[in-house]
Amino acid sequence: MVFSVAIGTAMAASLIALSMDVSSKVSNELRAFGANILVEPKIEGLADITGQKRYLRQDDIVKSKVIFWRHNILGVAPFLESEATSVFGGKKEHVKLLGIWYSKKLPLPGETETFEAGVKSVSPWWNVNGAWPDSNSRNVAVGVSFASRSGVKKGDSLKLDGADFVVSGIVDTGGAEDDQVLMDIDTLQEFKGLRGKVSKVLVSALTTPMDEFAYKDQTTMSKAEYEKWYCTGYVTSIAKQLEEVFHNSRVKPIWQVAATEGKVLEKLSFLMYLLCFISLSASALGVSTTMIMSLLRRVDEIGLMKAVGADSAKIIAIFLSEGVVIGIAGGFAGYLLSIGAAKFIGIKVFNTAFEHRAVLFPVALGSALFISLSGMVLPIKRALRIKSAVVLKGSE
Repeated sequence: MVFSVAIGTAMAASLIALSMDVSSKVSNELRAFGANILVEPKIEGLADITGQKRYLRQDDIVKSKVIFWRHNILGVAPFLESEATSVFGGKKEHVKLLGIWYSKKLPLPGETETFEAGVKSVSPWWNVNGAWPDSNSRNVAVGVSFASRSGVKKGDSLKLDGADFVVSGIVDTGGAEDDQVLMDIDTLQEFKGLRGKVSKVLVSALTTPMDEFAYKDQTTMSKAEYEKWYCTGYVTSIAKQLEEVFHNSRVKPIWQVAATEGKVLEKLSFLMYLLCFISLSASALGVSTTMIMSLLRRVDEIGLMKAVGADSAKIIAIFLSEGVVIGIAGGFAGYLLSIGAAKFIGIKVFNTAFEHRAVLFPVALGSALFISLSGMVLPIKRALRIKSAVVLKGSE
């Protein structure tokens, strides 16, 4: 019975440990599937109607690491979009240019450390056959579709608006970039006279799953509600804080990504609690079955106790005291097992151990007592139905 309680407790406690950290772990894993926030210039009035180009300031990128949720910002990637006429092998065509940083170290405001910005931090699946273009050379990378259509190969010279560039690599992203020409942002800014400007910024941030409160209209919130919303890591509140630091910007969540993350985390949490309930129930059933077998061996003793004056309360106290002892012993053992189980699951699934929390000990002990005492309910009912006269007569 102690073993059964220990196993059930270990399962319950380790699952609870997983549920406490699984949101951040899974959200971190999902960040490999792309950014969840888009920062773009705010275009209003006549500029919007006439389709005038507006840009963000490149200097504002480092400010994403000074907001309240700065530690949740895992990746920032600026992009500069432009156009040019390419010439290769006598073939001329109109092509879209995309300025990027693949990986660039930027200083953290007010600190000596740096953080990594660029495509690598938000779109790690981008692949290049060759080398990424850098700001110290006139190199470009071309998308696989453009390369296949034009016949351009790595090492070839490509003319863009009359200027010569060397193709350093062939890029495969699975998106619109496969039909574009990519170069370093600084190079494209100089080439097109757009120094210090970017077209958009993609941000990858760890977020709290959206709940009913997160969708509440900010304009109708009280001061206390707004502070709660602002200080919770919803994708909307992080977007709001980014909008405050990017000059003349419009920041919005990429809802396809954000909504999917929320649904995944919600279903995963439900699965954790369901498995926890099942493990507790199975352990309680094991205790109950074993205790009934023990009861059958002690029928004569219980009948004799009742014959000499033991009432129902004393019979119940005996079984409950056994349940408490079994629960405490199983709880201690289960708690120790849960530490190893949670660490094993964390390393195997997320490549990192889950944080040990002191609250798990009372949780484990409480779970063990719940298992053992729940398992005593049926045996107690059976014991109270024992007739002392029938038992003693049958044992003569």
